[in-house]
Amino acid sequence: MYFIIMIENYKDLAITDTRGYILNIIDKTLNAMDPENVISRFIENNKIKFDYKRIFLIGFGKASFKMYKGIRPFIIDKLIYASIIVPEDEKTDNYNELKILRGTHPFTSDLSVSSSVSMLSGLKNLNENDLVIVLISGGGSSLFEIPEDGVKIDDIKNISKTMMDNGADIYELNAIRSMLSKVKGGKLSTFLYPANVISFIISDVRNDDPSIIASGPLTAMDYKIDDVKRISLKYLKNDENIIKMYSKVDEKYFKKIKQYIILKNRDFLDYIYSNIDYDTVNLGSNFSGNVEELSLKLHEILKNIYSSKKRPFYFILGGETTVDVRGHGSGGRNQELVLRFMKNSSDYEFYTMASFGTDGIDGVSPAAGGIVDSEHKINDIESYLNKSDSYNLLIKNHGAIITGRTGNNVSDIVIGFYYNK
Repeated sequence: MYFIIMIENYKDLAITDTRGYILNIIDKTLNAMDPENVISRFIENNKIKFDYKRIFLIGFGKASFKMYKGIRPFIIDKLIYASIIVPEDEKTDNYNELKILRGTHPFTSDLSVSSSVSMLSGLKNLNENDLVIVLISGGGSSLFEIPEDGVKIDDIKNISKTMMDNGADIYELNAIRSMLSKVKGGKLSTFLYPANVISFIISDVRNDDPSIIASGPLTAMDYKIDDVKRISLKYLKNDENIIKMYSKVDEKYFKKIKQYIILKNRDFLDYIYSNIDYDTVNLGSNFSGNVEELSLKLHEILKNIYSSKKRPFYFILGGETTVDVRGHGSGGRNQELVLRFMKNSSDYEFYTMASFGTDGIDGVSPAAGGIVDSEHKINDIESYLNKSDSYNLLIKNHGAIITGRTGNNVSDIVIGFYYNK
């Protein structure tokens, strides 16, 4: 059996052979897709050269430390300055040349702001012959932040929380964040000019759009004023102050920027697909929407596939969903998804299903996600969902997947086994 490294409570969860098989695949994938290995392979495979006398590096996001470890051997001899911002509870090694700063997630804070100012302060006297490397990954929106003049950090935090609690997707959320920030929506480019810029990005959004990942710090903002008005009206009751802050960055700041997406949700799915030894259906990496709706939709999809195949099969999918927060419990969208899938299942459906966040943290809980199966029914699901307390129900029923922070983030992955009688 594959040696389990990432899943801390494997023995508690692997109460069936199918569960154990799926959990082994999850662990193997998290190790294979580690950002340190991914960025090193990407640089070598694409023959990227760092032919500059002076190299500066900044990074922010849940994967920034592991990305730094992977790129370090390629640049250490020319490195003038290096600093990254990681979550408060991220475990890191120490490198003498690397300044490691801390920020908060999922909501930004004064700590994130002070770290952001400190990180950028090391980019002094940049010229057109210098190179600035920027490591970007999910979580960067809250970890890396400097508010626009007249905006308080609590304003950004409260607006983000209000939107997230009411089901705003990442596109809507980032449209508003870009208005309130000095570094989002392409505005970071103004701090790096006139240096050359190479950005390595790990994507945690649908369609891998650089303007959305970490709120697009190096990508020209393409939001229209009408978009901002519509989103403000939908979630914030038409906040005129946000609309007044609408502006775009001059195109000259983007001319010397190259951006590479080195890892995405689809890469995870492709790897999983190639490592499952049974009939498997890959449903793609662009699933989104509310988990309540997705759980119902997924049942219909799987029933239709089974009616065609007439035999059991594994299935995989990825993306990022939303939840409507109903209470003050502990949980997240992945754990709620598996519970809703069980709640909506019939006595004729036989399944095992796991859903997890690749960063190792699902919502407001200690878990990465959850796993359920039709052989082990869980009672009282509705009352726990009404409290947004999926974690506390799953942890009592061999269902909460615990990994701790993985140092990665390509959104969510679902792996399951299904048949119908």
